Amino acid sequence: MSLTARQLIAGLGKPVSELALGTAFYNMSMREESFALLDAFVERGGTLVDSGRVYGESEAVLGEWMRTRGIREQVAVITKCGHGTDHRLPAANFEEMVSEELETSMRLLKTEYVDLYMLHRDNPEIPVDRIMNRLNREIDAGRVRTIGASNWTYDRIDAAQSYAARYGMHGFSAVSNNLSLAAPAAAFYPGLVTTDPAGERWHRQSGVLLVAWSAQARGFFSGRYGPVIRADGSRELDSFAKRMIEVYGTDENHERLRRAEDLGRPRGYTAVEVALAWVLHKPFPVVPIVGPRTVDELRSCVKALSLKLTPAEIRWLERI
Repeated sequence: MSLTARQLIAGLGKPVSELALGTAFYNMSMREESFALLDAFVERGGTLVDSGRVYGESEAVLGEWMRTRGIREQVAVITKCGHGTDHRLPAANFEEMVSEELETSMRLLKTEYVDLYMLHRDNPEIPVDRIMNRLNREIDAGRVRTIGASNWTYDRIDAAQSYAARYGMHGFSAVSNNLSLAAPAAAFYPGLVTTDPAGERWHRQSGVLLVAWSAQARGFFSGRYGPVIRADGSRELDSFAKRMIEVYGTDENHERLRRAEDLGRPRGYTAVEVALAWVLHKPFPVVPIVGPRTVDELRSCVKALSLKLTPAEIRWLERI
């Protein structure tokens, strides 16, 4: 099965695929493996690739891949700025930070523009007029095609959109918050925002695209963080596994995992694929970010597109 692309992001000028490829773990020491994933993604019709200034060597790998393949205009690149030392946008030097981080991103990505530039983790102390004025300067300069918000609450997004509309500016064309069948009990890291039911209503009403990160709940639906591990106090766990159990290891999520397995098994789908299909069935524009480590895992992500869920099945999967 191949990915299809649609015009989902206002002002972008490029269609974006049904899935976005996450590159947060890419590094130059494993560039060939990363290149193989990127090649396979594009071969299957993928166009949207997610990166960020804080994601280690992600931008460098992506930039080198686009250069060697001569593929810059075929892909839509997301990158992000402003993660900050305290996990939010810096208020003191916000305008300068945008200039410095955007210049660095373009140099590493080997590009003259970024397709979708996102602010990574909000700081409510910064008035939205400062934020929208600064980002619109980059759109006017041609260094950014369109802008978005990553890990912002919807009241702040509304404030930014209202300001932009009032003064004839470009508003946010996309939002990147978490959405997954497994409901997190807490933010996995400080400053992360999950799309709750009110957020889902916001996307339905606004029509603004949600680029959903951790759409597969960081691997929770693989089953490797099940109740047995949670109950085994003698087993030594690394910090990531401990946090997975803290955030996703609720009885409700394990029930959702069981239901995803039961629904998928007779049809030849894994629980991971069912969970991704659940996100894809949302009644508003959504592109899940997937982070496969192998080409086989990428095939699994693409396979999820073929699973059709009825409204009753969706409600059954969600039910606590």
